[in-house]
Amino acid sequence: MIIISIITLLICGFIVSVSADDDADDDKYIDGLNVSFDLEQSLKDAKLENKTVMVIFDQKSCVYCDILKENTLTDPKVQDAINEKYIPTIVDVNKNPMIASNYNVYGTPTVVFVTGDEDFVYQIDGYLDAEEFLDELNQIE
Repeated sequence: MIIISIITLLICGFIVSVSADDDADDDKYIDGLNVSFDLEQSLKDAKLENKTVMVIFDQKSCVYCDILKENTLTDPKVQDAINEKYIPTIVDVNKNPMIASNYNVYGTPTVVFVTGDEDFVYQIDGYLDAEEFLDELNQIE
């Protein structure tokens, strides 16, 4: 009976541990933006909606990525500009190194803007505060 209890506790602990790891990705959701994690779908949606895909290259250990998501991308003016013209999509460079390589991304955060046909439009390297990010968005046509 004791062995069964110990095994049950170990299994429950494993399940809680796996759930906690899965929840670690939840911090990538950005309130106010309809963020996608599926680049292929975002490219299809961009064609249908006549929008540009805003690919946010990110990684778990990137402090400036977190600051970008927590401060810059939560700013209401930035969100209005993004929601109007772009399909924001987060790509984790550690989970998708080939995608990062295909877009010539070698550091994070990097934000790449592409058409639905994956034609390059614009790129922002590094962290920018909300005002600087808006200035960059205003340069994109």
